[in-house]
Amino acid sequence: MQKQLVILLLFLFVVLGACGNDKPAPETNIPNVAFAMTNQENKSFQVKHVVKGKDVLIECIVADFPFRKGTNGGHINVYINGQKIDEVYTAAFMLRGLPTGKHVIRLELVHNDGKITGLSQEFTVTIS
Repeated sequence: MQKQLVILLLFLFVVLGACGNDKPAPETNIPNVAFAMTNQENKSFQVKHVVKGKDVLIECIVADFPFRKGTNGGHINVYINGQKIDEVYTAAFMLRGLPTGKHVIRLELVHNDGKITGLSQEFTVTIS
């Protein structure tokens, strides 16, 4: 009886110990690619970008902003060199086939009903 109690207590200890919230940070292995984080003027809208050849991979981190079409949703207006090129409804996306040279990319969060959030980020990439 005492042996079964010890085994039960050990089992409960292992199970409860495994229920912690300590999750490992994700690892990213992208060789020979610089990972840059934009200068964050507004801490509630963060942007990470990676230049890979003529493509730019972009990841936006925004708390409590629903990326979706329709009511109660929002999107990102994407500008390259001052010209609006797209409306994106996902937090991560890719700009493909940029021409050689320097480009200023501006991302602006907008609600689908037209309300401006006032959140935007701008960064420069060089395509070689």
